[in-house]
Amino acid sequence: MKIAATLLFSLVLTVGDLLGQPPEGEKPFFETGVVAKSAGGAFAFNAIPGVAATPGGKLLAVWIAYPAGPNPRLRIVGALSADGGRSWSPPFFLPIDNPGKEDADPSLVIDGQCILALSTTLPVPGKILTTEIWVTTSEDDGKTWSQPFLASTPHKYVEGKVHIGHKLPDGRLAVGYAWETFCEQGLSPATEGEMDNRAGLMFTRDGGHHWTAGGDIYARPPKITPGAVNGMDEPATVVLENGEIFALLRTGTDHLWQSRSHDRGASWSAPVPSPLAGHNAPAALWRMRGTNDVVVVWDNSPRHRWPLAVALSRDGCHSWSEPKIIVDTHGQPVSYPAVTQAPDRTLVAVWQQDLPDGKGREVRLARFNRAWLLSR
Repeated sequence: MKIAATLLFSLVLTVGDLLGQPPEGEKPFFETGVVAKSAGGAFAFNAIPGVAATPGGKLLAVWIAYPAGPNPRLRIVGALSADGGRSWSPPFFLPIDNPGKEDADPSLVIDGQCILALSTTLPVPGKILTTEIWVTTSEDDGKTWSQPFLASTPHKYVEGKVHIGHKLPDGRLAVGYAWETFCEQGLSPATEGEMDNRAGLMFTRDGGHHWTAGGDIYARPPKITPGAVNGMDEPATVVLENGEIFALLRTGTDHLWQSRSHDRGASWSAPVPSPLAGHNAPAALWRMRGTNDVVVVWDNSPRHRWPLAVALSRDGCHSWSEPKIIVDTHGQPVSYPAVTQAPDRTLVAVWQQDLPDGKGREVRLARFNRAWLLSR
């Protein structure tokens, strides 16, 4: 009798997931918290977070932490939550640590029971010329991590890997990235504002040791501020229910731009402005499990990195619900969001938030449900 009841419950849950319906009587809820405080020392600044649900049902956040002062030492760190993001373990260092280099911008990919964490490492700190990809893996839900290995890269300067990757139906792992065109020629842009980026997906079939490039997403619309990037940068990507891949891209214009791939990233439609306002900052995308609903988190402003907002698409990212504000600092940057789902379907968004005194930066989070997202 107990087995039959369990099977019936599983069937009901599966049908509910497929229909994209919240549990009956679900009440809207929204709450905020902190993943990593600005605690001084090596954790004065915490930036560029990513988050993913682990194979065992925990949440794993990764980010970079560094002290105040000139030429800070950057380290990739992580934290685990066993209660859907309500509380987090103390930060721990991941083993990617290259003395004399700059390890930054971590991203996560889940491959069955294996978690891959990737860095963007600058061999010469502060110089835009080449990057390295270092990878460490965990097969025990983020408790322990392997000795890092240096992976092959599809281009000389690969960056923008700040969102969770995907495991495709053909077995490949895919991660959104951007590559810099001047560096490909052996030239070194002096600043980010001189860079000219192309975006897309890179792929691996061997656990992250070798990465190959898919097709490029590229346009160079006129930017509206001199320090903004040129081209298409830091793509957020999501695999839709029909197999199409949708990308939102950071640009120097007053909107996020968008593109679609019908062949798993081998080629892309010509990028065009999306309906979402945004300037020189990346978005984050997540398809809710068992549905075609897609959540976007982004800086909803044509000029600034605030406020941070969230919206929902129920038609394959062709249109979006009325934005809901996650946080509005009215002046302090809140940026580099990531978003996932806890095992109980709760949506969890994380981001970096500058402190008012300018002397610190924290990784903060919001927990909310679909009912809150669609509430008026």
